[in-house]
Amino acid sequence: MFSEKDLVERSVEEMAAEVKELLAEAERLREEHEKATEKEMLLRTRSVETRPADAAAAERLWLEAEELRESARECLRLSMEKRLRAADVQHRIDVHNVIESMDNSDKVWRKAAGRSYD
Repeated sequence: MFSEKDLVERSVEEMAAEVKELLAEAERLREEHEKATEKEMLLRTRSVETRPADAAAAERLWLEAEELRESARECLRLSMEKRLRAADVQHRIDVHNVIESMDNSDKVWRKAAGRSYD
């Protein structure tokens, strides 16, 4: 799940921008999944309704619905992958912020300790 971006030093702002982009793409893919699933259900309904009059057309509709189902599943998979990647990058940002705050608090404690002994 690592990418080439993980091997390059980046600023917190760059990582935050990546998180935002990943979440936006994940949301777009989720919406695409929902639309494809709705269309799949409509095609299946039309297939069932068409079967008595035209079995061949009903079969084509059913196969199209199957293709849509696979496409929808792939969109959902990609959406989850993007969300996981965003969570991973956000975790790196959080760790960076904790380390940075620890560095600052260490400086404050050293200053405080130095003044109390003066």
